[in-house]
Amino acid sequence: MEEMRGLAEIYYNVGEEGIRNDANKFFDSMDTKRDGKISLYEYLGFMALNHNGPLRQPQWFHKLDKEKKGFLKREDVRTLYYMINSGRPFCIGCGEFVGTVYFTCVKCFNVSCTLISVCLECYEANRIHHQHNQFLDNFALLEFKRTGSRLPALKAPARNPQDSHAGYPENTKKLRRIAKAYLRSTSEDSEEQKKIKKFVDSVDRLRFQNFMKDKACRGILGTKLELNSRDTDNFFKLLAKDPKKGLDKSDLKTFYYIVRSGRPFCGGDCGQFITGTFFTCYECFVADQKKCFYLCRECFKKGKFGKKHKLILDNYTLLHALGLANQVKKKNTPSNNAIGQINSANNILVQFVHGVKTAAAIASLLTAIGCVIM
Repeated sequence: MEEMRGLAEIYYNVGEEGIRNDANKFFDSMDTKRDGKISLYEYLGFMALNHNGPLRQPQWFHKLDKEKKGFLKREDVRTLYYMINSGRPFCIGCGEFVGTVYFTCVKCFNVSCTLISVCLECYEANRIHHQHNQFLDNFALLEFKRTGSRLPALKAPARNPQDSHAGYPENTKKLRRIAKAYLRSTSEDSEEQKKIKKFVDSVDRLRFQNFMKDKACRGILGTKLELNSRDTDNFFKLLAKDPKKGLDKSDLKTFYYIVRSGRPFCGGDCGQFITGTFFTCYECFVADQKKCFYLCRECFKKGKFGKKHKLILDNYTLLHALGLANQVKKKNTPSNNAIGQINSANNILVQFVHGVKTAAAIASLLTAIGCVIM
């Protein structure tokens, strides 16, 4: 929940006045008593009319109530607003809200743009109660949508005990688990397996001094690998259990997944590799399939993105927008009616767009994204 609170406040503080106004209107529409706070009765009434799903349940009111005073403040409601707008799912395995990485059914996403998703823990344990077994993590799915690359053949992973990944930095353990899950789910795709094997065999115990120069890193994956020289040392240490010995085969497979799923370096002042949520420029995302502009949450929070990058979304919200745009396009909805269709389906304007203030502009944005992903 703290992750959601932090992201909601970043959007509210960094966004243009139009974004703050929309968030405030969301609060005001729930505050029927006009007393500047939201009671449980107001919350349940509003959610019953405007939202379908577990967030309508009373326990979410209490989870959102950070100060445990029995009512929601504006900051609490902004968190709810962000949770809905970013399309964060509930796991079909354990039923819990998934605030970080999730695995979603690719077939359902492509056909209906519905997020049928499981958390990392349920995916690892194969607690997937669904008619399809083609699941991909949200980072990799977004990258495949961006590049238009062929999706590898996917299968539901066999139940597998979690690896503790002892000896690796804490902030890379989850990344290694996700990489392992990706490799397991693509194990029956011969083309993907050939790429992985060629990459691992060619690099073989890569050492730091050759890290930036190694041709295998730059050529085998079929993608333009952009390593930020400011953070190469830290990135190498994240990958290697023992940096002095170099990267072993397990490390290289994680490295393969990182590039394959488009995990970026920050284009702001810090230049660091981003292990979790990142922000990207929508216009760069659509216009240039080779290189996008990315920011970590701290650099986005500081507004370190320049005037030319006007539409900034986090990776979760952007994937949600892709799904909504695809939904609108499949219904053959004219662009000037796109917002109305989305509002009718969700009863909430489900977009966080930095610098976009009008419905017409957002409709054009959705139409443009829809053209890209089909």
